[in-house]
Parts: sequence; structure tokens; C-alpha cells
Amino acid sequence: MNCPRCNATVPFGKRQCNNCSQDLKDYWKVVSLSNIYYNKALGQAKIRDLTGAINSLKQSLQFNKLNTNARNLIGLIYFETGEIVSALSEWVISKHYQSDNNDADYYINQIQANPNKLETYSQTIRKYNTALDAAQHGDEDMAIIQLKKVVNTNPKFIRANQLLALLYMMSDKKDGRTKALKILNNIIKVDVTNTTTLRYLQELSDVHAKTDYFSARSDEKKENSRKNLPHMEDSDQYKTITPYKEERPSIMPLVNIIIGVIIGLAVMYCLIMPHIMSSEADDANKDFKKYSAGQAASDSSSIALKNQNETLQARIEQLEEELEEFQGDGTGTTILDEYDKLFKAVNAFMAEDMEKAAKNLIDISTDNFDSSSAKKIYNAIASTAFYDASEKLYVQGRDAYNGQNEYAGAVNYKKAKECLEKSIKYNPDNTDAIYFLGRTYQQTSKPKKAKKCYEKIINEYPDSPRVAEANTRLRELGISG
Repeated sequence: MNCPRCNATVPFGKRQCNNCSQDLKDYWKVVSLSNIYYNKALGQAKIRDLTGAINSLKQSLQFNKLNTNARNLIGLIYFETGEIVSALSEWVISKHYQSDNNDADYYINQIQANPNKLETYSQTIRKYNTALDAAQHGDEDMAIIQLKKVVNTNPKFIRANQLLALLYMMSDKKDGRTKALKILNNIIKVDVTNTTTLRYLQELSDVHAKTDYFSARSDEKKENSRKNLPHMEDSDQYKTITPYKEERPSIMPLVNIIIGVIIGLAVMYCLIMPHIMSSEADDANKDFKKYSAGQAASDSSSIALKNQNETLQARIEQLEEELEEFQGDGTGTTILDEYDKLFKAVNAFMAEDMEKAAKNLIDISTDNFDSSSAKKIYNAIASTAFYDASEKLYVQGRDAYNGQNEYAGAVNYKKAKECLEKSIKYNPDNTDAIYFLGRTYQQTSKPKKAKKCYEKIINEYPDSPRVAEANTRLRELGISG
């Protein structure tokens, strides 16, 4: 552990810093509280209480922002729930605080090692944002289409699953609430205490009740069917058996049969046939009505399809306009360009190529970012990248001016001017670079520009150690500082 005052290494449990005598009693309490919340979050994460784990880790980082174990774990949890940008942000910040022996290196490399996977994550975020915008503007169908693509690509993206479930709950489709319940049951396994998921499941509690109701009705019918079975005492097997008795032949049964047939035919002709004819007429009328209703429905469907086609066409035109606006007119910078520069800058920063990182960062406008995580990443690497790049370019410019190191024996004022101007661009307060730029102008017979550099040091940086040298150079030019 390092002392918070002088950054000297302090043995664990030491109450006072041996280097600066700083009292570390309260500092150890803060560090211990941070570790307690981290251990609590670790236990919560193991039982899939991811929401509780995130809250505990945020408290841990409030006590000690240098707790890289807590920061790496919250990044992993964000990654598990589909929040890729937030995860990368936490790992980059962790890398900034602890550059060596940091697991964040492995996590970042795992994502960067597969450019196609990284692009897939970016597309997923864009589609989610498109779906969210469509849902906010009342276009639920378009939102559902986009969200289906998102959850197919990243099934654990909790926010996308929750929005899709909400849209299904709001839809008028018969199986909408059932689909919503299925989605929520899947993501509750990812984060068992997510309050939004639990609230939606509470709203769908009637889906469970309906299922239980029909199950109970089915059991009741089965029980009634058992109750209606014949009892043994009512059965024919307990009736007296009539002994066999041979009967004499008689003509009366035949006469009765013939009379019965005649009566049956008469009844059928008088009663049944009119009913059959009436039924056929009713069936014909029903068929005609059904045909008429079908024709009317077909006409209505045609009108509805025409209206839907017009609506979709208008939506397509609107999306084309939004796409053109999003892509730009070919001359300006788009949001995609800004994110592309930021990703390139992060890659260069991880590779410790500060000049390349600064080159990508210098033209980025953070106002174009629609994500606070992207701004955090920018702020986390910008100051270090600009400062290191400025110092590196200053050293190159000074060597080119003096003819040293890689320019040994060959003074190169042109290269010196180029490097020093870039150094000042990345760090306008680099007085060393400003001074040597003035010397370069002086040596290349540009006294006005040289004077401007010297006067800037004297007037704007009076505490700089270069002030005395700037006054000397002004006297050489015939100007008193």
C-alpha cells in the first residue's frame, strides 16, 4: 500500500508513514471499508445478485477510487449484463490507476483481439438506441424488430430484454404478455434482484393466475366425471334373470313392423323433411353471409394494407433522412467518426503510443458523444496522452535543433519547428517547447515570430525557469524584456 501523501510504500497495518510521518489511522479505516464492500459484492455476484453487487462496488469505490479489484469486478458485471461501453470505461480507468499487473489488461485485450466482435458490440448499441428512439416516438413495431436483433446477438443484454418485454406487455397481441413473461424469466436468471425485472414480473402475475385457474377447472371436470360414473347398486347386473321361455310363432310382430315403417315415413315427410330443407336454406344463407363478410374483410384488409404501406413508406423516408443526417454530408464529422477516433485513441493509449493517441483525441468534440461512459473514457486518457505526447515531441524538437541523438551532427531546423509546434498544440503550457520554437525562429531569421514566443513566456508564465533565458534572447534581438 502507498502513502496517500508522498506515495511511498507503507507496510500493511502501519499507523504512520516512515517517509513523511503522515498519520494513516483514518486512511486504513477507509481502505478497510472499501475492501469490506468489495468482498460483499463478490459474494453477491456469486449468487447472481448483480444489482446488489453493483451498488456495493460503487460504495467500495466511493471509499477508495484506487481499488482496482473493485473497479475490474464492476466492469465484469457490466459486461455480463450487456453494458459493453460501461465495462470498457471501468477497465480503462482501472488501467490508468494501476498500469502494471492489472487484470484489466487481459479483459481489454480479449475484446480488442477480435475486431469483428467489437464491431458487433458497437452495432448492438446502435440498434438498441434506434429501438429506444422508435419506442419513444410510438413506433413499437420497429422497436420490437430492432430489439429482437439485439437480444439474439447479446441474450444477456438486460436493458434490451426489459424494453422488449415492456413493448410486448403494451401490445394488443394475444400472446404478447406470454412472450414478455418468457423473456423476463430468462433474464431474471442473469440478475436475480433486478428491480425493474421483478416489477414487470409482478405486473404479469395474472398470467400465472390464469394458468392455475384453467388447471383447477380441468381438475374439477375430471372429478365431476368420476362422480357421474354409475354406482354398482344401479347396475343391471343386480336385476333378476328371467328364465328362458320358447314363444310360439305369431304374425303380429310383422304387422307391427310394417305399421311402424309407415308411421315413420309419414313422420319423416311431415316433420323431418321440412326441417332438413329449412336447415339447408339456413346453411346457404350462412354461407352467403360468410362470403359477404369475408369480402368486406378483404376490402377492409386491402384498405388497411394500403394505409400501412403508406405509413411504412413515410417511415422509410424518415429513416433515410435520419441516416443521411447520421452519416453526414461527406464533409463534416459524424458521431461514428468521433467514436472511431476514440477507439483508435484507446488502442494507441493501451499500446503506450501517446503521440498517436493524442493525434486522435485532439480533434474529438465530446459534445457529440451521447454516452457519459464515452466522455469518461476520453477524460481518463486525454490528460496523460496530451502531456506525454507533448513531452516526447519537445525532446525530438530540441534534439533536432541541437543536432543531438538521432539528429547527431545534422541540425534540422525544419524538423525542430514541426515537432515543437505539435508539442505546443498538445500542451499549450509547455514553456520548454515555446522557448525552443522561439530559438528555431531566431536561427531561421524570423525575429518577429521569435519575439512573440519569448514575450509569451515572460508575460504568461512569469514563474517559468525559461523567463531569464527569454529576456536574454530578446536582448540579442535588440529588445529589452
